[in-house]
Amino acid sequence: MKKSAFLRLLLAAAAPGTSVLPAMAQEPAALVIRVQGDVEVRHGTSPSTPAAVGEPVFEGDGVIPDIGSRAILITRAGQQQVVDEETTVSLPRGTAPSDIFTRAVTTLARAASVDASMGGRQGMIRPIPGETTAVAPRNRVVVASQQPTFAWTSTPGATYDLMLRQVSGPGGVAATPGRPFVFEAGEDTAFSLPDSVALQRGATYAWTVFPGGRRGGRPVEQQEFRIMSVEESVELEDYLDQIAVFGLDPQSDGLFLTVVAYRDLGLFYDAYRALEEVEREAMLSAELYLLKGEILAELGHEAEARAAFDKADELMR
Repeated sequence: MKKSAFLRLLLAAAAPGTSVLPAMAQEPAALVIRVQGDVEVRHGTSPSTPAAVGEPVFEGDGVIPDIGSRAILITRAGQQQVVDEETTVSLPRGTAPSDIFTRAVTTLARAASVDASMGGRQGMIRPIPGETTAVAPRNRVVVASQQPTFAWTSTPGATYDLMLRQVSGPGGVAATPGRPFVFEAGEDTAFSLPDSVALQRGATYAWTVFPGGRRGGRPVEQQEFRIMSVEESVELEDYLDQIAVFGLDPQSDGLFLTVVAYRDLGLFYDAYRALEEVEREAMLSAELYLLKGEILAELGHEAEARAAFDKADELMR
């Protein structure tokens, strides 16, 4: 498989015992974080190709927007650069990498090190036709909302009861003994907690559903998840504020960086939803398809993760 120079750097930097930081001299001058309209990138003397979100650009590369189109870059210094006419990428001497840029590069490096073979991975959703399987949340993934939505696959003609209990408190402290929550979900295969129930920040919970109801049905394999802690919530807010300081809207121009923030905090559901928004607007780079594959694998979506890894492989050929 042929890889870009940047991906070779990422794979090397992601190796055990290796930091991305020592390789800064070889890192890109900027990353493409948004593409609007028709924009191409020319790497060195290679022919230009359509620009993609998450694509690295190096000193001397060209960014070439069509009339009325533009690309938004985040530079190594952490500055926003709007490109609406043909521009040669430059890297001012002595430019120190910003935290926001380094986090983005590190996140791509982590995704580049993920085993794309998928063989033998634990926690994958492998439903048996006609039987119920817990879909989300699962795999001890961190959830931002204190009132998450639960989802499962259906058993024909069944109604469902959902049972939810606290496994541990913040920091893994033993949970206070108590009765589990039980909710009647009817025939629906998704259930959102009511406003009257707010789960504890930082606590870990386990849940299951009973096809046919808890009095006559057998529960499916339970799944665990953790609610984002107060400290993590503050960290997320601070990072989103950093994005805004650079003149970027975390939910539009800076959405790629928001994906990075979510992934760094283990908020894989939020990262996936944000990445879907990015993909709806513009083409993703091979680097971002690797990240998408990593996120989907963490959520247990084996086939979709494999498709994302295959797409990354196709783009790197």
